[in-house]
Amino acid sequence: MKVLGRYDIAPGELWAVTGSDPVLRSEWCARIARDEAVADDVALLNFAQHAEEAQRTGWPQARYYADSGRTVADYLSFDAVYDVNPFEMGRRFPESRSAYRKRLNGIVRLLGLERLNSRPMIALSNGETRRALLARALAKRPKLLVLDDPAGGLDTLQRENLRGIVSNLAKGGLSVIFAYRHADEVPPGATKWLTVGRNGLATTRAKRATKMAGKRGVGGGKATRLAKPRKKDAVPVIEIRDLTLSVGGRRLFSHLSWTVRRGERWVLRGENGSGKTTLFALITGDSPLAYAADIKVFGVPRETGRDLTQVRRRIGVVSPEMQAYLGMSPRSLLDAALRGKHDLLLLDEPFMNLDAREARRMARRIEAYLRAHRGVTAILICHRLDEAPRVFDQEFLLRG
Repeated sequence: MKVLGRYDIAPGELWAVTGSDPVLRSEWCARIARDEAVADDVALLNFAQHAEEAQRTGWPQARYYADSGRTVADYLSFDAVYDVNPFEMGRRFPESRSAYRKRLNGIVRLLGLERLNSRPMIALSNGETRRALLARALAKRPKLLVLDDPAGGLDTLQRENLRGIVSNLAKGGLSVIFAYRHADEVPPGATKWLTVGRNGLATTRAKRATKMAGKRGVGGGKATRLAKPRKKDAVPVIEIRDLTLSVGGRRLFSHLSWTVRRGERWVLRGENGSGKTTLFALITGDSPLAYAADIKVFGVPRETGRDLTQVRRRIGVVSPEMQAYLGMSPRSLLDAALRGKHDLLLLDEPFMNLDAREARRMARRIEAYLRAHRGVTAILICHRLDEAPRVFDQEFLLRG
């Protein structure tokens, strides 16, 4: 298959694609999907689809208020994938509904989406949404699968699962273009390594040996120390006591308690769907469930009727949802959070959609800021401890 009039990719080939500018790399991937010569045979997964799905709701906090809407099963249905118009007559489809359902069941099992089928798309975590997007791409029966940073937002186990799945798909004859941020995310068996340059063209390069991401002391309990803890006489900034919470019939937290004190820097980790982003929403008050929980922020309890405007102004937030809904870059979001001189920073996957070099640059900036502002409290959600600035010296691990 010839894509963009110049690149020949044979059945079963797996191309690993990177680039110093993730925007140009993503645009290169999107151009392949728009190429009229091959568009019918190409399926694309990228963050723009994630943003499009998020923006269907119209506002960022909607996910915490809606318990209905388009489910994963709806999103992966025959009608949705083949864009069925009920008023269109005589259209021929490449397969029957029964054949599609049978094939889709295999895809759902392959990606471990069975328990997500009845969940609203809006309620999925970032990593769960990525897996649903991949299922949608595979459901289209492509000859060429273009994956633009498919490992973004995935926990360690899901990243490894993805590597194995994509490698096996290529072995089965599917052509795959895998655009990545970290070389250790590339599936085994890559047949060609390319770099997208400033001119928007991809050129072949020699494969470079890479090291797997190192761990920084992942613990088995709820709270672990990555370094020397701060003094316990510091003023509590966040106090969560005996939090038990179910969302959509699914238990997220069971008797969870956590105290974060002034000047502490925590890494919040856990598998996809374990409730990391929900916990942030409880802290900020974006989720209405916060008002039924024993939570204090800056000593102020979450209570119905209490004005929390002043509390919210002291919190700076960076998240993939803000990227998706507001269309802002990670750098712009971080600029806004740091300019605000907030007392508490909640950094939810701040390196999403950055290449590895830019992520390191931004991590150094976060570290420099926190070293210069000792009294600022910060919590970082990330799935790769090698991305976390060293100033984050404590860890809270959520069990899914």
